[in-house]
Amino acid sequence: MVPAIAALLGILLFGACTARADLDLTPSEATGTLEKVKYRSIVFHDDGKVITYTAPRGWTCTGSHNSAAFSIPDHPQARAYIQSAPRLRVPPFDDKTAKLIQDNPALLQLPKGAKQIKINSVDINPFIIDSHPIVEIQATYAFFGQQCARSIIIADRKGAEVSFVLDCLGPDFKVLYPKFRASLFTIENL
Repeated sequence: MVPAIAALLGILLFGACTARADLDLTPSEATGTLEKVKYRSIVFHDDGKVITYTAPRGWTCTGSHNSAAFSIPDHPQARAYIQSAPRLRVPPFDDKTAKLIQDNPALLQLPKGAKQIKINSVDINPFIIDSHPIVEIQATYAFFGQQCARSIIIADRKGAEVSFVLDCLGPDFKVLYPKFRASLFTIENL
């Protein structure tokens, strides 16, 4: 059990510090046309391979090698980001992993001082991102008297993980989460 906790801590807590060397989340922009409709994609690179992602309309992306952050219009207290994690010995996404997360809310990396933490769900493979298995965690918490919500989706890239996180005020979650989740279906070549 201890190795599994250590591995998940590595994914969630240290992923932003020591990213996989070949996955570069520094964003650049690409445009294209599909059936006479113009669209914009964000491009990342993975050891010579191009990864594309279409963010929800109006969301802007900035980033560096191991993390891409999204500004969300009309929701200044909301944030979304993508982070890469190093190659670690990660337990498979199964019921044991779900229980481990349920029993250890510290793994969610919530802001210091968060209270009333409630893990609402831990779902193993509710959908697949570009053929990679995932675990999806949703939690609510109070921070400085405001109700907040967080969604963390971790994709297993054969030992190297990528996490997709949305953190916002509770009332905004119902609006932002469907857009965020739907945008993950646009990822290609992850």
